[in-house]
Amino acid sequence: MYLLQHLLSHTAARLPEKEAIVFKERAMTYAELEAKSNRLCALLLAQGVGNGDRVGILLNKSPEAIVSLFGILKAGGVYVPLDPAAPPARLISIIRHCGMRAAIVSREQLERILAVAPDAAPLEKAVVISPAGTPPPSPGIGMDCTGWDALDSESAAPPGSSGGSDAAPAYILHTSGSTGSPKGVVISHRNALTFVEMAASFFAVGERDRVANHAPLHFDLSVFDIFCAVKSGGTVVMIPEALSAFPVRLAELMRQERITVWNSVASVLTKLADQGALERLTLPELRLVHFSGDLMPVKYLRRLKEFMPRAEFYNIYGQTEANSSLCFRVPEVIADDAWKIPIGKSFPNFEVFAVDEKGEVVSGAGQEGELHVLSATVALGYWNDVDRTRAQFCADPRNPSSHARVYRTGDLVRLDEAGNFVFAGRKDHMVKSKGFRVELDEIEIVLSSHPRVRQAAVLAVPDDLTGSRIIACLSLAEGPHIEPSEFDGLCGAHLPKYMVPERFVYRTSLPTTSNGKIDRKALMQEFLAQYSS
Repeated sequence: MYLLQHLLSHTAARLPEKEAIVFKERAMTYAELEAKSNRLCALLLAQGVGNGDRVGILLNKSPEAIVSLFGILKAGGVYVPLDPAAPPARLISIIRHCGMRAAIVSREQLERILAVAPDAAPLEKAVVISPAGTPPPSPGIGMDCTGWDALDSESAAPPGSSGGSDAAPAYILHTSGSTGSPKGVVISHRNALTFVEMAASFFAVGERDRVANHAPLHFDLSVFDIFCAVKSGGTVVMIPEALSAFPVRLAELMRQERITVWNSVASVLTKLADQGALERLTLPELRLVHFSGDLMPVKYLRRLKEFMPRAEFYNIYGQTEANSSLCFRVPEVIADDAWKIPIGKSFPNFEVFAVDEKGEVVSGAGQEGELHVLSATVALGYWNDVDRTRAQFCADPRNPSSHARVYRTGDLVRLDEAGNFVFAGRKDHMVKSKGFRVELDEIEIVLSSHPRVRQAAVLAVPDDLTGSRIIACLSLAEGPHIEPSEFDGLCGAHLPKYMVPERFVYRTSLPTTSNGKIDRKALMQEFLAQYSS
């Protein structure tokens, strides 16, 4: 049975001295990563971790996080990466919802959790990474803590068979839910391997590649970064979390580390294009750039292509529930009238189609419908949430009597003349203002075309009279003051009157989530508070 952890074992046997991970001044070879994860596996097995047990990873980006991932898989467990920036109450909620008995956690993070739950530890066991010379904490509330250095006394020999199946869960990633509670997306070994093997082949990831790992472990983009590189014998170059706030330093790191493959949300690249001083350096070894998650304004894409001349650019579309399923290769020359970069066509081994409101499959240019994904990559469902799973993972609407299972994305798309899908908004967040349907991303594209706009986030704030107030929040480059009337005129020249924002708000920068996307929820809460006061 071929499982995710075998990607590492096979590469370590083939390329033991090859660099597997680079993080700041630290590096780890494939042989070292294999041995260390074997030791962790032995420790977890000794602590009673068995097939299917959920084991948390609550660490900042580090080689230990990658060791933890593979060690858990080798023990037959399911790794559940947790966001170190999340509030402790949210972390405890996820730990309890997933029924985690054990976790690999930094001392700082464990202390945060215990401060909120001093009398009822949410875990039975924890492997704790502490500062050098510091013993693991002793909670004394029914939780056993073992220091990371205990791995040194464990065997580095390969573990016996984990007894797992490729249909069994490999990891659970949590995404935000419409109810406010996070959704735990359960991905099997088969789901992940189908995507990894396809993507590594499609993008020709090889031993010479140095793949930037910008995404945190709890974000699904990390699956491509880590597993495609490990399968191919490439090197995972882990990008420090704080570096995204310093685009000049980020660009310098890309050059110093000779990055060949870059994969991130679009907002990171737009900031790099705008504030990264790219004219001061060249990135001759960068051959592949993926962007996803947010809109990519064409003006920034042109600038990136100017200073990354050898790179092929791809707009990648996907969801945690089905992995990346569509891609669009950006042409060498972007047309002056380019409006929105398509999300493209399906990857090999994916069947992606859209169904309109009448239940008919979209087939002609200009037609619109909800996107559905049919593939072996489609997740098992949501952890411990039968109703939500049943609503989103359903029979193929084209042939309901078949056993095929599809994922309903909730995303609205339309076909362009070339047969590419173009993102048109969210079905469950359709915005109505003054009786008209408003597509917020269309407004953001228009605003982002202004030479002074670095980032744009357009919100629909609920309003009893109009349905929604359209508010545009803008981060501007330095320069003289711009009157809101200038943006009002820009929108009026390109959009229907009902889509022109009624208010333009300036910010030095826009808040971002731990994944690097614009944090629209935080902005919305701010404006809701204003209008309710």
